[in-house]
Amino acid sequence: MRLALFYLVLVVAQGFLGALMAPLPPPDLFLIGVLTLLYRLPAWQLVLLGYGAGLVQDLVGHGALGVHALGLAGAALVASTVRLQLSQEGFLERSLAVLAAAAGKWAVVALLLAWLAEGSVTWISVGAVAALDAAFTVAAAVLLLPWGFALLARTKALRKELL
Repeated sequence: MRLALFYLVLVVAQGFLGALMAPLPPPDLFLIGVLTLLYRLPAWQLVLLGYGAGLVQDLVGHGALGVHALGLAGAALVASTVRLQLSQEGFLERSLAVLAAAAGKWAVVALLLAWLAEGSVTWISVGAVAALDAAFTVAAAVLLLPWGFALLARTKALRKELL
């Protein structure tokens, strides 16, 4: 119940922060929600979960359907790859995984923006938004990921021996 409430708070807070930080991009709380399961799920399941969470983000928010879905799937793939290269699960390792996930998300989103806008994308503005989004997401992850990991440690769901 607490874990479901945690994810519900992330969805509501994403909408609230989007309105509150209007000219600036809010932190991607859907990405943080996916990354709470980084150490619990295999890479292919995390990518599918990232796609599903991004699809929910596309349906709840606005924009082209599938952009966030593919972005979060790319972020989950990059974060899983970085996680496999790291030997520990401490603060710096988690921050590096979140930063790599944000970079992976924006690499996919930038390709999709170039394709959808037919090449008329200003890369400086995309880079500025990506840098702000990554910085805010890492800052929010510092606060939210330990909370999510603690809630996951209490539940018996999604344990590696059960998957």
